Amino acid sequence: MGTALRWTLLAAAVVALIALPPDSRHFNPAQREGAPYLYNITFWELSNIADKWTAKAKSLLNRDAVAARVRDTRDYLAVNKEMANVRGKLRQASARNLHEETAKMQALLDDTEAQAESLSGGAEETVEAYISAVLVEEGLGLFGEVVFPPVDVRLTQPPKLLIVSPRERIHRTHDVLLRSDMSLVERERVEYRIFRDDNMSALVEDIGGLATYPASVANGFSIRWTVQAGAHEWLHHYFFFKPLGQHMFDNDDMFQLNETIANVAGREIGDRVFEAMVEDSLVQAQANEGAAPNGTAGPPPFDFAAEMRETRLTVDVMLAEGRVEEAEAYMEERRGLFVKNGYPIRKLNQAYFAFYGTYADLPAAVSPIGDQVKRFRELVPDLGEFLGEVSEISSYEEFLKMLEQLEEEN
Repeated sequence: MGTALRWTLLAAAVVALIALPPDSRHFNPAQREGAPYLYNITFWELSNIADKWTAKAKSLLNRDAVAARVRDTRDYLAVNKEMANVRGKLRQASARNLHEETAKMQALLDDTEAQAESLSGGAEETVEAYISAVLVEEGLGLFGEVVFPPVDVRLTQPPKLLIVSPRERIHRTHDVLLRSDMSLVERERVEYRIFRDDNMSALVEDIGGLATYPASVANGFSIRWTVQAGAHEWLHHYFFFKPLGQHMFDNDDMFQLNETIANVAGREIGDRVFEAMVEDSLVQAQANEGAAPNGTAGPPPFDFAAEMRETRLTVDVMLAEGRVEEAEAYMEERRGLFVKNGYPIRKLNQAYFAFYGTYADLPAAVSPIGDQVKRFRELVPDLGEFLGEVSEISSYEEFLKMLEQLEEEN
């Protein structure tokens, strides 16, 4: 290519760039502040899918693989229990803004995480096998006992998510995935800069899982939660090949519908998996955590769902009336109440509600979609049939029409 032609093309490119509208030339607040910490999702998928399937192939050739898998799973669960304890202390320290203690607990968690990752291969195959068995029982196998897409889970530390919302209303305006190893100081710096420079609410939050392939599911939580999360992420894989998932990003309603269905059905599948693990003596049934010691009557339990719901509704009223700073002060006051009662929320702001409001079955949400999905599930008692019907939905309006028809038939 001649020099003159190269300069001509370069000049044309510069003119075209200048002619673009401003929004196309600049990063949004989440992209700008998150840039130093961006999570490389493509690299993660390419490296992990190769490792996972290589390990699967080796296990098929190893006659002792089943025994080794069970042994690794038991060892993993022991380490995971320790990790859950450390994670709880980390969240408490973070919620109380104890930076030195947070750094100490984070270092301890990183060490425990490394131990868990060394044992995770067998545990991942165990989780995958149990989830697959429940899916087959529900008639979701493509060819008999073959589940598609295959259940593929990576027990690891998922990325963090930066969520941005306007201060004057709750809306998930921007979000971006960030590296999992961000420190508390780095998270707070990103949040503060967006607040200062853009007058917006921001939150860098831990997430429990991500529907990459293989799915990324967090270590350091109860085994019941882990299998629920694994099922949730598989449902996103399943919906990807169906109208429901293919229209997930059409609008907020379809996004919430996808997440809420995955939440409701994922918990149900996960509970079935946990029960099967208990029957096989792989795990122990969890004790009733709400029981008072020594059989004595303790104080009334703190109703997180009711208190969070009240908080969200009150904040919505304040913001609608333009009382932004008052709403923010109220959220901080309520955050203190949650922390005091054992719910270590680090930051409670508009971005928090914008994120958790996506899952319409959770108390931080105000959308009717949560109750509608639960009602749809009640009217279609077979789980496999329920998933088959909702997976073919292309719009929220179509979902409402199907729900109305079910109500008339019942």
